[in-house]
Amino acid sequence: MLLLSTSLMATGAGAPSTDASAPVRPSAVAAGGDTCATATAIATLPYNDSGNTTNATDTQPFFLNSACAGGGMVTRPGPDVVYSITVFPGNSLTFTLTPSATYDPTLYIVGGSCGSGSGCVVESDTGGEGQVETIGPRTFNPGTYYVYVDSIFSPEECPCDHGTYMLSVTGTLGVPNNTSFYTLTPCRILDTRDPNGPYGGPALAASSTRVFTIAGQCSVPASAKSVSVNVTVTQPTAPGHLILFPGGTPPSVSTINFRAGQTRANNAIVPLSAIGTLSVTDGQSSGTTHFILDVNGYFQ
Repeated sequence: MLLLSTSLMATGAGAPSTDASAPVRPSAVAAGGDTCATATAIATLPYNDSGNTTNATDTQPFFLNSACAGGGMVTRPGPDVVYSITVFPGNSLTFTLTPSATYDPTLYIVGGSCGSGSGCVVESDTGGEGQVETIGPRTFNPGTYYVYVDSIFSPEECPCDHGTYMLSVTGTLGVPNNTSFYTLTPCRILDTRDPNGPYGGPALAASSTRVFTIAGQCSVPASAKSVSVNVTVTQPTAPGHLILFPGGTPPSVSTINFRAGQTRANNAIVPLSAIGTLSVTDGQSSGTTHFILDVNGYFQ
């Protein structure tokens, strides 16, 4: 699951895998797809995630171009996980990868085809175990990019080829083409602590999805394609996360994570459905949480 506000370090490093067909650990799947074709999308900022490359496979043993560290031309044979991110004009991004003390990762970003290193745009490789890798602040040409958490070492070379990590992406994705942003006086659209109703209670229940009509509330017009919001959870009875999305199948991207009894908030830009609705899925395994949504602007 992808996390947006804070992340919990995955635990357990295990032995490195030399078998290309070795299964991916659940934490690695949660953190990023084991191939670029199944890359986990970074859809909103700020974005935080934790993961584990242990027992992931080396899915892209390609040679990077000279834009990457060391002049490229060297394969990154360590086990990797992959994220994708789509940016628009006016973007500014900073990627921060914090590894465990025994993991020596490399962080690189590829544009164009996800299966080719020829589109490598930038890489960070400090060359030390446990050292933070940072890319940015940087502006990218509009388009989709693939973010690799990898290593220049193979399992045969060094046990530092794999490990746990935390990934943070901050800044702005930019503004989609043919849309403009309109500010609003901050306005509370819904609060599940209020009496039961379309914009009030009951509290969100574990593994359930609730749909709210946003268009027409707090001066959000029917023509709005997405909204800029502040998301707050309070009084959760168990840990979990919320996913805000326009409808259909929930994406594997959480908007906010929380622990039992915690009150916390996070900013996000979330798309609306064609009829102006917003779906919210409660990712708790049990229990309930209250949900508050304030809007401060919209795109149309």
